Amino acid sequence: MKKERWKNLDKKSIRNLLASRIEEIDALSIPHFSLLSDIQKATDRIVKAIKNGEKIVVVGDYDVDGVSSSAIMTLFFEDVGYPIEIVIPNRFEDGYGLTPKLLKKIDADLIITVDNGITSFEAAQICRERGIDLIITDHHTPKRMESSQVPSSEFQVLSSNNSQFLLPDAYAIVNPKTSPDFPFKEICGAEVAWYLCGSIKQALKLDIDLRRFLDILSIAIIADVMPLTHMNRKLVQMGLKILNRARKPFSKILKQQFNKEFKSDDIAFQIAPRLNAAGRMDSAYTAYKFLISKSEDEAFRLFLELDRLNSLRKETEKEIVENLEEVGDDFLVVSGDFHEGVIGIVASRLMHKYKRPAIVFSEENGVLKGSGRSLGNVDIFKLVSECEEFIEGFGGHKMACGLTIKRENLENLKEKLNNLIKEYKAEDFFIEDFILGELPFSEIDFELFEILKEFEPYGEGNPSPKFVANAKVEKVQHLKDNHYKLFLSQNETLIPALLFRWDNEIPDEISFKFSITQNSFYNNLELIIEEIF
Repeated sequence: MKKERWKNLDKKSIRNLLASRIEEIDALSIPHFSLLSDIQKATDRIVKAIKNGEKIVVVGDYDVDGVSSSAIMTLFFEDVGYPIEIVIPNRFEDGYGLTPKLLKKIDADLIITVDNGITSFEAAQICRERGIDLIITDHHTPKRMESSQVPSSEFQVLSSNNSQFLLPDAYAIVNPKTSPDFPFKEICGAEVAWYLCGSIKQALKLDIDLRRFLDILSIAIIADVMPLTHMNRKLVQMGLKILNRARKPFSKILKQQFNKEFKSDDIAFQIAPRLNAAGRMDSAYTAYKFLISKSEDEAFRLFLELDRLNSLRKETEKEIVENLEEVGDDFLVVSGDFHEGVIGIVASRLMHKYKRPAIVFSEENGVLKGSGRSLGNVDIFKLVSECEEFIEGFGGHKMACGLTIKRENLENLKEKLNNLIKEYKAEDFFIEDFILGELPFSEIDFELFEILKEFEPYGEGNPSPKFVANAKVEKVQHLKDNHYKLFLSQNETLIPALLFRWDNEIPDEISFKFSITQNSFYNNLELIIEEIF
């Protein structure tokens, strides 16, 4: 949203603005695991299984959060000295989470889900019938109970904030969103798994330093787009320090390959896409094995495979986006013979392009598997929940969802979503661009850059600061393809700027939105131009 007049900034005002939007806590103020409902019951059952030599199976997920959760559980139980089996569903064969189909492959006395399970009603019932105790650890939003629904033995009912939620009939459910005493609801699945490890450690009186898992945990928090404030901010700060020390084989290889001090943006745009590519294009076990690798040779081999899969992912995604026709609805719903592994990314690209929520379906044998993304204040989870009569399976949260429908219900779903979204106002679709104000070139120096670094890590809930300015274009240097380096002047101050993916003429004078970065090779500051007005 462009403003006619932005507030003029200086270093002091920038520091105040950045400080006002985050909640800082120290490590000792991170909420205790005991505040999560059912965690003690889950811990007691796991301790019993360990003492009795029972078979424990952990069921993860194929995204970064699920893979990280599985890796943390594996490394923790290795420290405990007790064997567990990790099962990560295959996106193409098993679908999402703990399903009846996946259960056919599992033989266990105790199943623990990580980053999934909060809507696994049928699977929970099958576990009961088979005499398997099921512990669900998840962070996703539970399903709301409709006023017309009648309580059943197949699910539990949780009352919270004047709403009733349906929960699977599991032995225990550990989820911040079902825990009234847990103060910070927006944590990822790996954080819930990490908390469970802490509870088990205490129950068994073990000397295990859970901080050693914070490198993997920070990757999960950033990749799952959790708000980087309160406890998430502190955990990511600590986790990035551990990641940059590179004590594990996987982090040593990342350091060798990227040769840089990792920040949150590096996780979001370089590391997470490679880990996600495994589950999108082939098997998530590649990413899981990379995180738990025992040698640098093994980690390097797995990294090369992740890199290959990520390149394949980008090619596949680009082909789909380029061949899509223009979409004009208020709620974008498209379907086709798309690669199932990239539909979430395509939905995200459509959402950003059209500034509308989007669901992209991959069709196979009359069944449509969809992935949705939203923006602003548009709650895609709520909207899709109101279309239950057309949906076979569903899960997610405010900004993203996954669902399955039959082919014949596609048009009905599209029509209802486009009617429901009319309840939202134009400002609800606004993607906050996080512009702090107008920044004179005279204020751009290493003192300012140190202030910006002080408030890292940036990400969801604490976005990287953007500024606007007007400047003359003194020189244009063509780098490659449609990428350029500009030399900009303002009141006799000259600053270089990078402009990527620009296909138009570059005017002699520009008004633009930008961020600030450091060119470590030349040891100077550069602007990254994100938009020319």
